[in-house]
Amino acid sequence: CELLGPFALLVQALLGVLALGSLVWKRYHEHPHRRPWVIWFFDVSKQVFGALLLHVLNLFLSMIRLKIGIATKKKVCDNPCDYYFLNILFDTTIGIPVLYFFIWAISGGCILAGLTGIQSGEYGSPPRVTSYVKQLVIYMISLSMMKSSIYAIMVSFPILTTIAVWALSRLDKYPNLQVGFVLLVFPLVMNVFQYYVVDNLIQS
Repeated sequence: CELLGPFALLVQALLGVLALGSLVWKRYHEHPHRRPWVIWFFDVSKQVFGALLLHVLNLFLSMIRLKIGIATKKKVCDNPCDYYFLNILFDTTIGIPVLYFFIWAISGGCILAGLTGIQSGEYGSPPRVTSYVKQLVIYMISLSMMKSSIYAIMVSFPILTTIAVWALSRLDKYPNLQVGFVLLVFPLVMNVFQYYVVDNLIQS
């Protein structure tokens, strides 16, 4: 399974388009108050930047864990797709409440420090880019801390990787099918769920 092969990159691009499309669809079904496009763009772009950060981190950590395992002769598996599968699973499940906690904690600290314009989803009237940038920084820091927490859990409990290996083992003979499932089908379902929940979390 190659996470950075031509087919994998095509699948990842398709995932991004479909995931973003789900948020456009969500906006058109917002009732009774639909967010103006500017507000929607501010809210959604946080998730886009965050998704790019998480995607890069997941690819990087999946390959690094494999290399560390080979170097230390303690590898649980030799397939980076297994690690990536686990990263997506944790990011989109227990990662959500962990992310909420860090956003709440960091925002609370900023409020105590006297910073303004950091209430998530509140950008002023008219919307101010400065408020957006402050909230984006808080979101990205929170996301990085969440990812660090998830990675620590995965390293501390190698049995989780063993379970992932078992779950994906039947697709080992079909690498393109495995890439399609790990990089498109599974993350699409899980990320759409995550985007919906986080979108409700970060909007006003």
